[in-house]
Order: sequence, then C-alpha cells, then structure tokens
Amino acid sequence: MEELVVHGKNAVEEALKSGREIEKVYLQHGKFFTPEFLNLLKEKGIRFQWTKREQLEKLSGTRKNQGIVAILSPIRYAGEEELFNETFRKNSFFVVLDGVTEPQNVGTIARTVESFGGVGILLPSKGSSPINRVVVKASSGAIFHLKVTRSSNLKDSLERFISMGGSVYSVETGGEDIRKVSFEKPLSLILGSEGKGISEELLSISKRVLTIPTVGKTPSLNVSVSAAISIWEVFRSLD
Repeated sequence: MEELVVHGKNAVEEALKSGREIEKVYLQHGKFFTPEFLNLLKEKGIRFQWTKREQLEKLSGTRKNQGIVAILSPIRYAGEEELFNETFRKNSFFVVLDGVTEPQNVGTIARTVESFGGVGILLPSKGSSPINRVVVKASSGAIFHLKVTRSSNLKDSLERFISMGGSVYSVETGGEDIRKVSFEKPLSLILGSEGKGISEELLSISKRVLTIPTVGKTPSLNVSVSAAISIWEVFRSLD
C-alpha cells in the first residue's frame, strides 16, 4: 500500500483543513513559506523538514510541486482516551514503543499485538517510525485493526493510564525474569530501541522492569522478537 502524497501549497493546506492525518511535510530549502503557515504546522503537531529540491521531486514525482510535499497517513490515529478506555473495556493490553524508528519492526510488532488480542500501540510524536507502507505491509494489514495513538509526552500519557488503574511494565535488560511475573491487567508493555533502550523516565514509572532470559552469546534480541516473546507472556495471563 502506498502513502497518499500531496504536493503544492493549496493542496497541502486543504489536507490540513480537512483533518486528514499527515505524517510529515517536506519543504524546499530556499522557498519562502509564511510564518502563519509554519505556525499552523506546529500548532497541529505536524512534523516538517527542510530538504533539497531533488528529494521533493522524488517524493512527488514531478518538478511542479511548489516546494512542498505532504505524506498523508494510511490510518486514523486514535486519541489517548479511546486507547485507554478500550484497554479497560477488554481488560487487555497495549504496547508502547519508545524510540523504535525502524518501520519493519513497528509493523511486525503491530501484527503480534493484534494476533494476541492487544488493543493498540502508543507511539511518541517525535523519534518514532511513521505509519507508512512498510509498516502496513510488515503488519499484514493488522495495523488497520489496532488503535494507534501518538503522544507528545509518553510519561504523562502513561501516568494518566496508571491513574485510571492501569499497570505499566517495561521490558529491559537487568530486570526480573518475565517468566515468573504475574501481570496485573489492564496493562501497557513498554519496549525500547535496541540502541538506547527504554528511557529512565519511563522505567521510573513502571510497576516492574522485566527481562527475557537468554543463554547465548549475542548481547540482545531484536525489538520485534522481544515484543513477540513478551506479548506471548502477557497473552498467557489474559482471561
């Protein structure tokens, strides 16, 4: 599945006004855009990046792009309350991806979440993979059956989930053996990038930090593999 690509200032402005989910806007170096337009992007929380003319031509497939290209999301993002309320209603779980930037991993994890009855995925607004055609393909379409939510502050979002009565668990090295934990539902499961892991502020609000024990010489598992093992352990505990 291809993302919908919109180019030209008027077309991008109409996409903004329509409420369509926009993954990212690319702007050409040296082109003038009014402060009002740039502020509109910021107010709506839309990521934008200055780039070269050649990149815009590649994205849009034309030279007549007026120096602006927008990538529209193939999905509708759910609000936090929608994700949390559905998790409570189903007495289930959702996964938090802290700094996972590889689309293939996000898609594979989404497929696992959906396969084992999870409600959705919570992503940071910045520093995560966009939901693009690679994610959709890797998820085998499972992403369309999940509630995908973006948060400008994962810690604040998860603290709201905790205040509602939810439990937060992190999967990170140096924690308790995940096989020996009794999960309290509803819950969220945090997974971090292979390079940086989970941020200290998210670890600090976690009910428990869990580790997948290994006996081999490789230092760590791929995040999508860690997710699959962890989600299976959660699934075994669901009613």
